[in-house]
Formats: sequence, C-alpha cells, structure tokens
Amino acid sequence: MSQSKGSTLIFGGTGGIGKHALARLLDLGHQVTAFVRSSSRLPASCRDHPNLSLVEDERGHLALSDEEFYQLVKGHDTVISCLGHNLTFKGMYGSPRRLCSDTVKRIFASVDSSASLRLIVINTEGVDRPDGGDGSVRNCCEKVVLALLKFCLPPHADNVATSGCLHSLSASNPNVSFVAVRPADLVDKERSEYECHEKLQNGIFNSGETSRANVGEFMAKLVEEEETWRKWSNKFPHIINTD
Repeated sequence: MSQSKGSTLIFGGTGGIGKHALARLLDLGHQVTAFVRSSSRLPASCRDHPNLSLVEDERGHLALSDEEFYQLVKGHDTVISCLGHNLTFKGMYGSPRRLCSDTVKRIFASVDSSASLRLIVINTEGVDRPDGGDGSVRNCCEKVVLALLKFCLPPHADNVATSGCLHSLSASNPNVSFVAVRPADLVDKERSEYECHEKLQNGIFNSGETSRANVGEFMAKLVEEEETWRKWSNKFPHIINTD
C-alpha cells in the first residue's frame, strides 16, 4: 500500500546511490528537496523536474548553523542520507571525518517533540548491528581486520559511529524512526531482483553484490510503501542482488 505523497529531503543526491534514489522518488511523484554542493552534478533527468527543490551550498550542509539546519529539515516527512567518503586520500583522511555520523546527530537534534521524522541512511555490511543481532557470521580473522580498519580508516570508523548513533539516538528520541541500509559489494548495474535480510548473510570476504540502482529503489520503496516501512523500521537490512 502506498503512502500519501509527502516531502523528502535528500543528502548525497548526486552520488552513486543518491542519484538513483532521487530519480526513483521523482518518478513516483514525491516532492523532493535535494541539498547539494553543486547542482551541475545532478542527473540531467532530475535537474529541471517540477517536483524537485534545490538547496545549493558549496560549503556543505555541516557548515550550516543550527537554525539553518533546523529550517532545512523542518517540513519534511522523510530524510535520506546517501552520504559517503570519496575514495581518495583527502576524502578518507580529510575533513569532515565524521561526515555521516555528524549528519545523523544533527538530524536528530533538529526534530523536537512536536514533530516526527523518518530517516533512511546508507551504511555497509562491514558494520554489525549495534544490538548484536547479526549472530556469528564473521570469523576471528574478519573481526580483527574490521577492528584494524576502524582504527586506521576514518570512513569505516564513521560508518560504525553512524550505526551506533542511530541505535542510541532513536531510543532517546522516539519521534525519529530509521532504516540503515547495508549493501554488499556495490556495483553499477541496472535495477534487478534483490532481497533484504534482517541479519548479515555473509562476511566481507565472501560478499555478494548489490547494485547501486537496487539500493536507490529500496530507499524509494521505503518512502513510497507504508508496509515496507513498517517491516524495516528501526532495523539494519542487508540488501543483496539475487540475480
């Protein structure tokens, strides 16, 4: 069952996953606000769409004041964060090192007791559920590798922090519910059949594939379908291609 068409704010709408989520939401008739550093990076099919509103600031959203950030989030039913770190030395070790987790914190801080919000965030299969619910899918070697990555690689530490923030902040602020989508190895392929699982289905050394288009499709489905949202609300689905 589809929900009434609300308004969605998206961060990272020019990226590999975000552009798919943005295009799919517009195709489905949703009103979308995209915060971007540069509108020139938007997909051509989205750029002049009548349902798209743009907020452009080359400084990035974390440079906004608390009041500016509050006004940006205000009035939206859903916020989608498709943010990630560029795989360059500057992207991995430069500022902001806590791009994803700091964004989550600021979103939660912008929702007061008179409002409610649904938050959809991209994460990774390299991060365990904070409640320990993934079971024993990882062997000792993989656990050691991930611990080292958390220590040495800021983007991985940021992903871990994001997961923890969602788990703890949603407990203290019930007005915000979330879904943290964990894809397998990301690939650029067309939309196809996929499955979502509550628990990790594999470790990082025997990973499957997830197309970025399928992640974007699933995010849009979470916005579009109330039944899908209820199924995955406050969970960390592992999404994997099945074809």
